[in-house]
Amino acid sequence: MNQHLAKAIAIYEQEGIDFQQLLTWHLCHGIVVCDMDCFAMGFSVFRESPTQAVHVDDGDTLFVTFTTGDMRGALRKYIQNYDFIAFQRSFKGSDRVRVHDMYKFYSKLKES
Repeated sequence: MNQHLAKAIAIYEQEGIDFQQLLTWHLCHGIVVCDMDCFAMGFSVFRESPTQAVHVDDGDTLFVTFTTGDMRGALRKYIQNYDFIAFQRSFKGSDRVRVHDMYKFYSKLKES
């Protein structure tokens, strides 16, 4: 099994979240990237409502729900499709959703 996928499964199981159900939703309605360098899931949204999923062709923002491994490599496939990137992190005492310009965010990521 891919090491990054295995890490995702372990993290979600530890949190008591049904990974299979989450993965199935992303496969049907969102985006899943899984290769030897990374595992990532996300979905298309509008910048104005970054947690509300929209059809993949209609969104201007990629909301990343999970990533492990080479995030730059995972985003490389989508940088031309979205103007913005959004994510929510639940650590450091802040659950707020962050939205960034996709190209600026991508350019700050280090190459693996």
